[in-house]
Amino acid sequence: MCRLDLVGLRCSRGRGWLVVVCLVAGGVGPTGVLTGPAAAHAAPALDAAVHAVWRGVPLEAWIDQVTQLAGVPVIRDRRIDPGLRIERDGGGEPLADVLEAVAAAAGARVAVLDSTVRIVPAHGAGDVVAGERARLADIATLPAAGRRVVTHREAWQWPSAARPRDLVAAAAAATGIEIEGLETIPHDHLPAARLPPLELGERLDLLLAHYDLRVTWTARGAGATGPAVRAQVVPLTPPGDRVSVAADADRRAIDDGVAGRRPLPRREAGGRGRMPPADAVAEPRFTLRLEATLEQAVATLASRFGLEPAINREALAARGILPGEIVRVEVRDARRDELLDAIVAPLGLGWRIEDRRLVIEPAAAQ
Repeated sequence: MCRLDLVGLRCSRGRGWLVVVCLVAGGVGPTGVLTGPAAAHAAPALDAAVHAVWRGVPLEAWIDQVTQLAGVPVIRDRRIDPGLRIERDGGGEPLADVLEAVAAAAGARVAVLDSTVRIVPAHGAGDVVAGERARLADIATLPAAGRRVVTHREAWQWPSAARPRDLVAAAAAATGIEIEGLETIPHDHLPAARLPPLELGERLDLLLAHYDLRVTWTARGAGATGPAVRAQVVPLTPPGDRVSVAADADRRAIDDGVAGRRPLPRREAGGRGRMPPADAVAEPRFTLRLEATLEQAVATLASRFGLEPAINREALAARGILPGEIVRVEVRDARRDELLDAIVAPLGLGWRIEDRRLVIEPAAAQ
């Protein structure tokens, strides 16, 4: 058992205080945490009891502290707000429960993988775990030379403003392989990072998961020259094949959070005019509390209103907006128009209904 006197520790990033951190070995399992195929690496530390009080500590700084407690990297998905202030009193609960509670406050979930713990958007936790399973399945089919390439362990670090496409290409080139599909990695600039030695496959998937991507690994033909493996960037989850149980549960939760079951009359194509007068149509009201990706929120509400979701992805990408951006909304007694405005307006987007489709695009395009 570890005992520490009551001490106030100034947080190294931003404002906030972390007071008393004490780990006590315990036997409580990581309840509520999604586990990957080899999560035993992280499980012992996640079982440990935590005695801590956090007051206004930014999420990013909190993650730095928890990484030390967990003994493995705790990674925040780029779509999770790093400045969220953590207010938490820990009274001996397992570290796994603390992680899950803080993730939930950020509209996220925890995925425990082979060598890392990830805090990811709620809809994608199951997909991240499934992606690791898929990578391990790929590795099992490779010849010995190919397995050595994919499982080569090396530390990884990069400076602020590094581009993910360049990082993936360089990491692959260092082992003598080329990766197909690099053009599908979005243009972005990352904060500086330093990771301990991890396998090449882990490192690439760790970075690409921020963009709902991963790498597949296949053996090259017997007569092929060059590297023993073929690598390709692909979607983390193939379109139309969502394997995430978490995603389905979250979709049901969002659906159940909308009060008002009758479908609404659809607005005429291209119009921003409001609904007919109250004496002509009894317009339902809705109450919604939502923390989800833009894509998931639009799909759920479109289904409720009898429409097909249609996000103008190219137009959004030109504005630097991804369908995976997290939307946080709380509205009460709202009309349909007000409900949809609340979803898209904070991102600078607009909506219209056309040919039974709910079209989402930048507001300036309407």
